[in-house]
Amino acid sequence: MKKSDSQFDFWQNILRGVNCIYGAALFDRWSSFTKDFASITNSDKVSLSLINQESAEFLLCLSHTNHSLAINLNTNEHDQETKALSQGVRLFPETSTPNNVLSRHCYYCQHSITGGGAAYQMLFTVSKCQQKKIYSEVELATLLYLLPSLITSLTAFTSQINGLNRLEVLQQTIGQGSKGVILFNHQGNIIFVNQFMESHMIKNDFIKIVNNSLVLTKHYENIKFHQLLNKSLQQSYTEIKSITLDNNEGSHALISITPLAKKILCYSDIATTMVTINFEQQMNWSLLTNEYQLTNKELNLLKALYKNKKLIELTQKMGVTINTLRTHLQSIFRKTQTNSQVELMIRLSMYKI
Repeated sequence: MKKSDSQFDFWQNILRGVNCIYGAALFDRWSSFTKDFASITNSDKVSLSLINQESAEFLLCLSHTNHSLAINLNTNEHDQETKALSQGVRLFPETSTPNNVLSRHCYYCQHSITGGGAAYQMLFTVSKCQQKKIYSEVELATLLYLLPSLITSLTAFTSQINGLNRLEVLQQTIGQGSKGVILFNHQGNIIFVNQFMESHMIKNDFIKIVNNSLVLTKHYENIKFHQLLNKSLQQSYTEIKSITLDNNEGSHALISITPLAKKILCYSDIATTMVTINFEQQMNWSLLTNEYQLTNKELNLLKALYKNKKLIELTQKMGVTINTLRTHLQSIFRKTQTNSQVELMIRLSMYKI
């Protein structure tokens, strides 16, 4: 699957990834997860295992290899994977990645997950070893964006396995405080809004609630959202539907609409549809500036790049030449110990609040 570095392609791919992850957890579609994720990340192999740390039993053990890309090697598949992991880079769900993260063909994430009172060890790997290629900047950014959603989804999945009902699983997810959650009854009225959502509606210009109905501030997106919501309420589809929103400052929100296969009793009403909203976090520019001793010109340039502006577009706005901007950018690279704009954006993810 060919991908460009455009923002549009990136967010369309993120939509596919979120649908893949939450569809696996909510509708038990883990059997197709690794195949779908391989397509989304352009990987020739994806594997996911989840093992109970006390009993050493596997809860999940999934793997997919694109055999059309496979090559005949003398070593067996297990040895190939062991070698790939030893040469790969570990991705952390809540921390920055190493400076050389862009130059590798294999990534993995090991993480402890607790759900329903039991502890599990997750191992998630993606690789291009058979292609003998490294991951592109866009493919790596996709991995980093989707990894926290995968961990959240696995946490909810293990909770269901260990006997919690869907409302308890939902409450556990809400308690993580990482996303907005809104429940709708069969008439399309809002019957529950979590605290995270309430606080973020004050801070953003994407969404508001009017007369117990969710309203998106952009007309076209609002029409599309309510079309999908109505189809969900009418049970016209069973899979997750998603749309993205952006404002004039370049910030984003991802909205997912999930028809609930099993209805949830919530405050004397029945929830039939769940809407989750992931907001892009705001940057702590003050902390970033103090830690790396950025000048005002460097900070202004960094803010513009964060909004997906190009250097050539900023010459007139900032009143300097392209060479001056490149000099400022090289200074930012040196101070932040990064080597490219993508590495710089990854480093900035540490300063979101």
